[in-house]
Amino acid sequence: MLVTQLVAPHEMILAERRASEPGVGEVRIAVHVVGICGTDMEFYSGRRENGYPFILGHECAGTIDALGAGVTGWNLGDRVTVRPNFGCGVCDRCKEGRDNICPNSRGLGVTIDGCLAQTIIAPARYVFALPDGMDFETGALIEPLAVADRAVRRAEAGSGRRILILGAGSIGLFATRCAVLEGAGVTVCDPITERLALARQFGANRTVTSVEDLRSDEQEFDAVIETAGVAETVPIAVRRARPGGRVVLTGIPMNPAMIESRWIVWRELEIHGSFIYDASDFARAAERLHDGSIKALDVVTHRFGLKQAADAFELISRRGGLKALINLSQEDN
Repeated sequence: MLVTQLVAPHEMILAERRASEPGVGEVRIAVHVVGICGTDMEFYSGRRENGYPFILGHECAGTIDALGAGVTGWNLGDRVTVRPNFGCGVCDRCKEGRDNICPNSRGLGVTIDGCLAQTIIAPARYVFALPDGMDFETGALIEPLAVADRAVRRAEAGSGRRILILGAGSIGLFATRCAVLEGAGVTVCDPITERLALARQFGANRTVTSVEDLRSDEQEFDAVIETAGVAETVPIAVRRARPGGRVVLTGIPMNPAMIESRWIVWRELEIHGSFIYDASDFARAAERLHDGSIKALDVVTHRFGLKQAADAFELISRRGGLKALINLSQEDN
């Protein structure tokens, strides 16, 4: 099978690998579409590393093409996506239903080879059927939408709540739409004006390129959701939450963030981490895409084939696009 391997920062090559057979309780998936996300770009840039060569990608959709022993409920050809972070199933966190924070988890494209390959292996319990009629591109976007939806729920973004979202990448844009659907008033901050136009399309009440652009009556929010994933925005999130407000951190900056803890104490702020999702978040995201309340494909700016994956990553690294999809079934593959 063909795979795209990261062999050094900013260096990807196309390679041949033998397709693996699924083990007990596993399925093999023929990958059709893969999305590029911020975590992928951390590895591509060299800010994170898991040894080389390494296969990136964790947002995907495809069809089941092989079943391992003991797998029931699935058939060859089923159209699916994957929750790509596999909990161990036996630790206390997994038993609590919080496998998203399992200390022994394996993550496609993070701790183990990912989805930029013609086939992948996944535990059957982490495979998710695409809703009827959903295309593969939309199916690959269930995963990032689930990340955003969980963050919005942890922000308790309900009717009348004022929410500030820092960052208008795909997670920030999805969070904007999810918060709007919950009835919240949403302000989005991002330095790239083209992204702010999309935020308004997704229902944001106000957009700014800097928090300094906020009016005096817009300085504090019931909740602030940080999605940019850079250290500089974390202290901004803390300073912009009202007394008794909530801060939700979902971005993952690789550099330490400097926080003035006095603001947390003085204002009795609630600080919440929001890490990926659980099965219910995933199902909720799929339903919102299926019923049309969120137009996920609006965030897609570029499409490539597997042989052009290196071009896709380099484009995104230069901030030349918002969301790129890799279509493994294109003819040029």
